[in-house]
Amino acid sequence: MIKQLLSFQAARFVIVGVAATLTDLGVSWLVWKLFGVHETFSAVIGFAVAFWVSYLGHRFFTFRTFGNPFKFFLLAVSMLGLREAMIFALTAMGVRGFVALFIPLCVVTLITFVISKYKVFKG
Repeated sequence: MIKQLLSFQAARFVIVGVAATLTDLGVSWLVWKLFGVHETFSAVIGFAVAFWVSYLGHRFFTFRTFGNPFKFFLLAVSMLGLREAMIFALTAMGVRGFVALFIPLCVVTLITFVISKYKVFKG
């Protein structure tokens, strides 16, 4: 029974995570493409939009518990910092555009799942 509940929760986390990731990546890419701003700045805008998709999705759908919004915000901001550092490093090495946005996003998404599950929404 517990394994089944965890698997449903994991599936819901994936759904919310995919929605937030697609939102983040889509907004980041559109801002980069349409306005020609550096990938690091476009990622901040993508993050700001996707943060709300992620928090509200996990709050009401994934974990169905209030959790700790302050901890979630701190986690999200720290993951943004890590993501920005990775984007900066990749672009400095000549990796640009979609790839420079996608690789760091995957890394921080995995870290966010683990910390959200066990620290933020542990209800």
